[in-house]
Amino acid sequence: MATSCCAFRTLCFWRALNGSTTSTELAYGDEIVSFWFEYLDEEHVAAAAARRGPEAASARASILLLPPATTFLLMHGADMAAEVLAPLKPASRGLVLFAVNDNTDPSRAAGGSHWSLLAYHRPSNTLRHYDSSPGSGNEPNARRLAAAVGPALAGRSSPAPLLVQVGAMPRQVNGHDCGVYVLAMARALCEWWVEEAAGKAGAAAGKAEGEGPEVQVVEGEAGVEEEEARWVAREAGLGEWLTARYVRLMRAKVRELIGAKAESRGD
Repeated sequence: MATSCCAFRTLCFWRALNGSTTSTELAYGDEIVSFWFEYLDEEHVAAAAARRGPEAASARASILLLPPATTFLLMHGADMAAEVLAPLKPASRGLVLFAVNDNTDPSRAAGGSHWSLLAYHRPSNTLRHYDSSPGSGNEPNARRLAAAVGPALAGRSSPAPLLVQVGAMPRQVNGHDCGVYVLAMARALCEWWVEEAAGKAGAAAGKAEGEGPEVQVVEGEAGVEEEEARWVAREAGLGEWLTARYVRLMRAKVRELIGAKAESRGD
């Protein structure tokens, strides 16, 4: 299956001009992040959801991955956040991902040198910040973005989301892998979201058939706390798999994927 998105066509052209996809380009290129987000949406998560049934497919439709250019606009145009997000139906989204860059100059949309990931998790009404190098200065940008998009994401009937700095996020071991950590976390969060939907559907089906433990339906504040606890439990295991070795392998995988896509399109 070929990705036909505009970001991928841009990437192929950009790759042809540069000759190859180097380590630095993988870490800092807006094009790479845009490509990966759309690849996740159109291919990887779609395939994973299809294998898990209709509930997972519905969960996949509630994921929104915003490209860096849109995130940059939201970060530096907070007064436009509601207007920019409105066509994307934020109230229908359960998981929204933003690639955050440390560029503070609105006149340089492709600037900056560090990436992190901000994720809105509707069940817990939290904006969760995954930063592989928390001392690099991206926290203020994450806070600015959270303040800009929080009200539009939560909706009028809910309080503004709580910003959470995820302490369990593994730390990068060099100065250029931040972008790869963002790609890895984006994939993991999308997979978790689909798995959660499929798991809840399976538990409910088991209860209906008289099998398995009783499913507790929780509402209100207690329900929110339980949902966040379940997500935090997943985050606690990040260090077990998101290692420097995993990042090296993923860097190679992304390069291979880009090359294969480019070759299949004749670019």
